[in-house]
Amino acid sequence: MLRGLNWGHRRAMGPMDGISLHISAEIGTELVWDQQTLGGFEHGLVASVADRYDLVVFDHPFCGSIASEGLLTPLGRHLPELNAGQFIGKSFESYWYKDELWGLPIDGATQAAVYRPDLLGDFNLPDNWAAAIELARALRKKNLWMGIPTLAPHGILTLLALCANLGHPWPQDQSEAQIDKQKLMQAVEMLSEACSLSHPACTGMNAIDLHEAMCNSDTIAYCPVTYFYLCYALPDYKNPLRFCPFPGADSSPNGSVLGGTGLGITRSCKDVNSALNLLRYLSSRSVQVNFMLAGGQPARTEPWTGIPEDKPFASAHQILKDTMMMAWMRPRFAGYIPWQAEAGRLTERLVRKELSARNFCDQLLASWEAIAPYKT
Repeated sequence: MLRGLNWGHRRAMGPMDGISLHISAEIGTELVWDQQTLGGFEHGLVASVADRYDLVVFDHPFCGSIASEGLLTPLGRHLPELNAGQFIGKSFESYWYKDELWGLPIDGATQAAVYRPDLLGDFNLPDNWAAAIELARALRKKNLWMGIPTLAPHGILTLLALCANLGHPWPQDQSEAQIDKQKLMQAVEMLSEACSLSHPACTGMNAIDLHEAMCNSDTIAYCPVTYFYLCYALPDYKNPLRFCPFPGADSSPNGSVLGGTGLGITRSCKDVNSALNLLRYLSSRSVQVNFMLAGGQPARTEPWTGIPEDKPFASAHQILKDTMMMAWMRPRFAGYIPWQAEAGRLTERLVRKELSARNFCDQLLASWEAIAPYKT
């Protein structure tokens, strides 16, 4: 039997539950999953957790700590048939770190816009940030709201998306060029203005909370930037949502922050051969299409190109393909995740107006400089 750790949402568990029903016939072993919260998935993967499982679903910024601590089994020599061209955008590249593959990309995601078509009515969908701000003001006149989730780490990741879209992405490590303080301040001002026009509850929301609120209440009509959960477009949801590209400052979706998930084999896995057979099975085109049908978001390229299975999602995968292809990949060195957590808390204080833009920038840069030097 293989035991895995996933995170508890339809997007994550729907595909795996379906696979678990018939995986014994495919690889000759039983597959059982435990679940953790989205917050647990976002904030940590430590040895005491990983060593309890054979498989773990994780996010690519953890690759640095995984590599330095040896938490997972390197996969490159076991899966030589896989390559970057088979996966959407930088999904494969994001799990290739220190000349090794640490996880199989199984889920593709980045930040994009989401809206309620019935509430948005005749309003035009914004194709740039300035138009999104105009829409937010127009929605208030209709007693509706824009929404941006800013519970850590979502606020800082939106800020990093704006920096990348403005042409000055955050450094991959401290050996890169210094941060452009003027562009950082511009991004901070863009985020602050948008948050001032967003529903007040959004300061306590993550991406799932935002999707749930949009589906289940008639208050938030549009969000310009959040990690998308395309299952909320399916007709079995109350008030299904629709998705469109990230409205960058230059009318380009360039720079949204890559998300998604990878599946790794732990160093304590009791049956590595069966685990590798599972990964090979999961990497196939047909299985990734079945991921889509079960409410997941495939990492393979093919399901994002307009195949018929995208129709129940109102063609969301096809609509967001370019946003996925142009997504920016976060740093992955071992000290990044603690910095992201600290930066996320600072961003929460910014949007609650507990910090001025100038003080926020000063503290954000100081926190970056305080990290012990790492190199990717």
